[in-house]
Amino acid sequence: MEKQPTIWSALGQHLEIARTLRGLEIRFNPERCTGVWECYAVCPVGCWTPDYKNRVAIFHDGELCIACGACVLQCPENAIELKPA
Repeated sequence: MEKQPTIWSALGQHLEIARTLRGLEIRFNPERCTGVWECYAVCPVGCWTPDYKNRVAIFHDGELCIACGACVLQCPENAIELKPA
């Protein structure tokens, strides 16, 4: 019989993930950006803004970034990376 996780073991796993994510930050290469703005569409905390005139995304408010990686996964040009700070 498999042992079920307890609330405490689940909380411990969550805290370990949170510690790891806090050590990561977004690295954006605007030269690769082609203005698809998927990063803007998927960011849950609003760290991206489309620059319609120049057809690029603008990464701002990095301190609000929760390092969820949604923008990294959605960028078709691989212009966004999640790297250790």
